Amino acid sequence: MGSLLLALLLVVDAAVIALHLAYTLLGVPAGVHFDLGVDRSYGEFLLYIKFGWIALLCALLARRRRSAAFAAVAAGSLMLLLEDALILHERVGWALEPVVLRAAPGLAGLGILSVQVGELLWLATLALTISTVFLISWRRAGARDRRDALSIVVFFAVMGFFAVVVDTAHSPFALGSAGDMIFTVLEDGGEIVALTPAVALAFSLALTSLNAVQGSTVTSPTSLSGLSPRHLE
Repeated sequence: MGSLLLALLLVVDAAVIALHLAYTLLGVPAGVHFDLGVDRSYGEFLLYIKFGWIALLCALLARRRRSAAFAAVAAGSLMLLLEDALILHERVGWALEPVVLRAAPGLAGLGILSVQVGELLWLATLALTISTVFLISWRRAGARDRRDALSIVVFFAVMGFFAVVVDTAHSPFALGSAGDMIFTVLEDGGEIVALTPAVALAFSLALTSLNAVQGSTVTSPTSLSGLSPRHLE
């Protein structure tokens, strides 16, 4: 089931990226929200949905398995959803730009790299906070919960590579340039695709957990067949 969901989500990811390319190169379909590089694009909303799904599924796993490690993943995913939806990193970056330029005047002629430095400071603080909470809860978890929770978190790290490293490499390019178009696909498309395996994995783990609970509470016909009439009374 998890593999099927992964395949279906990857098809959706590919369609969103293809529509972005069609819009930027051909102007169709009409609508600026097909552009992955704009705020509140369809691609961003797809990312928000994935954050929300992971938060809900990991909250379910935390309850079923009684594991704080999954609760930390759920809380971290929810924090990233709110941070991205409220565009906090961009707001902080623009607010810190004068401070950054005073400290490093040479950044003034390098596109929005001065804004990017402020964003990186904010994102580093957020990442440190989320990582600290996760590591504390992870160290207290059992071996199976450690493995499964970490398997989900790995894909957040991959997404962070696109959100931070690729985004920083993107920032010197002028809006609408060839470099901007290439890095928009790499950055925003990469973020969308990177989180897809985390959704499929969280779904698969949650489904397995639910099936295990149901199986433990229902006596199978096979087990009943071995009981004597006295046991069935």
